[in-house]
Amino acid sequence: MPNDRGRPRRPETDAAILGATIDLLRETGYGGLSIEAVATRARVTRPTIYRRWPDKAQLVVEALSRAVPPAPAPDTGDTRTDLHHLANGLVDRLVRTGLAPVVLGVLADSNGRDDLAAPLRDLYLHPRLDTITDVVNRGIARGDLPRDTSPDTARDLLAGPLVYRWLVSGTLTHTDIDHLVDTAWTALSRPARSASPRRRSPQPG
Repeated sequence: MPNDRGRPRRPETDAAILGATIDLLRETGYGGLSIEAVATRARVTRPTIYRRWPDKAQLVVEALSRAVPPAPAPDTGDTRTDLHHLANGLVDRLVRTGLAPVVLGVLADSNGRDDLAAPLRDLYLHPRLDTITDVVNRGIARGDLPRDTSPDTARDLLAGPLVYRWLVSGTLTHTDIDHLVDTAWTALSRPARSASPRRRSPQPG
């Protein structure tokens, strides 16, 4: 059997495999997807897939990453507006591609599965969360946010409630998004409270 590990990858083969992966995720979810089913749908062999991706998790994460690539950080000159654009834009992209249920399903399936959680975190989530970090760092630099603002905390305050609301309710309107971003902004833009000075006890005499 010929071995073509050293041969250049054919873009059309990659596209067929990734497209088949997305189609099967829509139909069966992560748990029901198999490399064999992807190979059959893409009309390639299983070794063809394994030469490109070592396992199902890596294949699924790349398929999602290509289908919904991260958007560049908006820069309107106002950090609060940038965060609104960023959050609404991300949701719009997921809704427009019809992949919102797929992404949320894969996120849910990654719970307790390190083989999926690690690549999903490193290759899908972090590049998108890094966009929030870019906007927050720019906001700190221009004085829209306090200097001691933690970008990690900002990412949690912004992304966490959006994902939670979507998972629990199954839908997310622009009104919901704007409310959640405004709530996060109120917390982030509030100056840190300094510790109250301790009152000295009155001295006798």
